[in-house]
Amino acid sequence: MNYQYLKERSHYEDRYDRFTVERCRWYEEPRPVSDEELEAAEMSLADIQRCHDLVTGWSIFQLAGDRYLQREKSITQWMEKDKRRDAMVERARVPMVRCPSCGKAMECIYTDVRSDIDSDREWLEFFLCCKACKQGKDVYENGSEVPRKPILCEKCKHEVETDFKKKNGKRYYIETCKHCGHVEETLSTLDEKKKEPTQEEIDRYEHDKKRFCLTDQQGQRYRVWHEEMKHLDDAKKEQEANGEFYDKLMEVKKLNIAGLEKLLKPALKKKGYDDLHFTMSPPAQQIILNFTVRDMEEKREDYDSRKTLEKTIEGILEDKNWALASEGVSYRLGMLDGRIRGYESKEDLEQLTKSRMKKKGKLVKLSKSNSSKYSSMFPDNVEL
Repeated sequence: MNYQYLKERSHYEDRYDRFTVERCRWYEEPRPVSDEELEAAEMSLADIQRCHDLVTGWSIFQLAGDRYLQREKSITQWMEKDKRRDAMVERARVPMVRCPSCGKAMECIYTDVRSDIDSDREWLEFFLCCKACKQGKDVYENGSEVPRKPILCEKCKHEVETDFKKKNGKRYYIETCKHCGHVEETLSTLDEKKKEPTQEEIDRYEHDKKRFCLTDQQGQRYRVWHEEMKHLDDAKKEQEANGEFYDKLMEVKKLNIAGLEKLLKPALKKKGYDDLHFTMSPPAQQIILNFTVRDMEEKREDYDSRKTLEKTIEGILEDKNWALASEGVSYRLGMLDGRIRGYESKEDLEQLTKSRMKKKGKLVKLSKSNSSKYSSMFPDNVEL
């Protein structure tokens, strides 16, 4: 395959790095401050300059880091795109189009792959020419002519005729106006000699490249910092979305067993329950207390006795780190028993708070990832 578009990888690396340098240089360009801006800012020129330097340094730090993170992906995409274009040209079949003047088959001078700016759609266009008649056409692969806006004379704004000629080995496009006679000759962009940079420009570019194009070591440090910041941002958004949940979580009062017993006994006695006793379940990951209590009211029957006790215990423990087990309490001849579970770890308290809010019809969505501590790790080549 003859590669018309695909270049050596170094070509794409240099292209990417040059754009990175240009973007970062833009932030360092001096920005004059007008008298109106100075008055509106209510700050001294020195303070404005310090703020500008801080914002500039921070912007360059993030831009240089983000450009490093996107570098490999962008270069790979560019190379794949140009390889795909070469394959399109290789498979292309030049359409048979005859010269409208002499009827002979027109010769293909150039094949081009065109694309939309805002989509991935690509197609082929062929520039065909009849040298004898000096006729040219741009056509699609199916032979239909590419619609072009007429080229107007810059003098009289009438449509011009186009032609080309070679001079000193270079291609020139000729535009001739039959109305006013104006002729314009333009060198083909393919033959334009690229302006060579001066040694000063080369040295400045190499200096700025070291400042703005991160090494792998600097880039990996930025990647870690970037991921940590993303975790923190996600955690902040989650906390804002679940503000009530975190408020409830902070309000949970942690009691030990003695504190729990001291809280329950007088409160239950007011509701007609006495002789509260706890027994500890065998040691396990969960802290579970079995309890028994007597209903001191003779006329209170099974259902009312259970529901009153459950409601009382749940109300007392609503903002505590203990909760009545889901199976509720049992009743036999005025003696009631049940289980109370204790919550100790952060994860357990989160689940307890979430469960309580769910019972009230409030949904809570928590992120599985936990935000971690981070340190500000600026690349060595960016000074703030």
